[in-house]
Amino acid sequence: MTTTAGRVRAPLLPGFGVLLHKELLEARRSKRIIIFLGIMCLAVALIPTVGYVRIVSYGIGARHTIGEDGMHTLLAGWTALVGYLGALMLIASTVDAVSRERSLGISAWIVTKPVSRMSYLAAKAVAHAIVGACTLVLAPTAVFIAMTLALFTDVSLANVGIATLILCIEMAFLAFFIVALGVPFRSVTPIAIIGLALWFLPTFVPAIASLRWTYRVLPSYLPLAAVTAAVDEMSSAVITVPAVSIDTAAALFAVAVIMFERQEL
Repeated sequence: MTTTAGRVRAPLLPGFGVLLHKELLEARRSKRIIIFLGIMCLAVALIPTVGYVRIVSYGIGARHTIGEDGMHTLLAGWTALVGYLGALMLIASTVDAVSRERSLGISAWIVTKPVSRMSYLAAKAVAHAIVGACTLVLAPTAVFIAMTLALFTDVSLANVGIATLILCIEMAFLAFFIVALGVPFRSVTPIAIIGLALWFLPTFVPAIASLRWTYRVLPSYLPLAAVTAAVDEMSSAVITVPAVSIDTAAALFAVAVIMFERQEL
C-alpha cells in the first residue's frame, strides 16, 4: 500500500505479483508445456527443412538460394502453423485453469488471503498469455529463423517482427478469453467447446459473401492477419483484427471479473 497526503491507498490488484509468480512457477514445472514447446519447435523446423529439400537452385556452398515466392511460402507456413496449432495448444493448456481450482476448493481458499478476486483472474490470464507467447510463438519463431538462415541465402525477414507481434496478441487474447470462460462455466467441456468453436468455425464464414467483411474484425482471423503481414501484404486487417481482439478480450475479461466478484466459490 502507498500513502498520499496522510491517506492509505490500497493497491489496484492486491496480491497480483505473488499469484503471478505462483502461476509462472507452476507453468515451469508443467510437463504439458514442455511437450507443447518441443512439438512446436520440431514442427516449425520442418518448414524450412522441407523447403530446402524441394528447392533445386543452389547458392554458395550447401545453402540454397530462395526466391520471393519461396520465402513467402515458408513465412505463410510458419505463421499458419504457429497461429492454428499454437491456438489449439493454448486452449488445451488453459481450459482447466480456473475450473480445476474451483472444483478442488483452491480458489475459495486463495481469495480468503489478502488478494482480490480480480487479481486471481488477472494473474492466471497474464501468466498463461506470457507462457503461451514464449513457448508457442517466440521460441518456435527463433527456431524457424535460425533454420531458415542456416539453410538459405537471400532470406527476407523484414516483416517477421510484425507477424510475431500479432501471434503474441493471439495467444494473449485466447488466454484471457479461456480464463474468462472459467467464471460462468465450472466444467472443462463447455469451455473447450466454446473456445474451439470461436476459433475454428469462423473459417467457414468466407463462403458467405455477405459476411466476408468479418475477416477484418474477428479475433479468429488473427492467424490470417499474421500471414498477411509476414508475406508483406499490408491490408487493413493487419491493424483492425489485433485492435478489435485487444478490445474484445478486455471487455470479456471485465464482465468475467464482475461475475466472479458476485459468485460463491
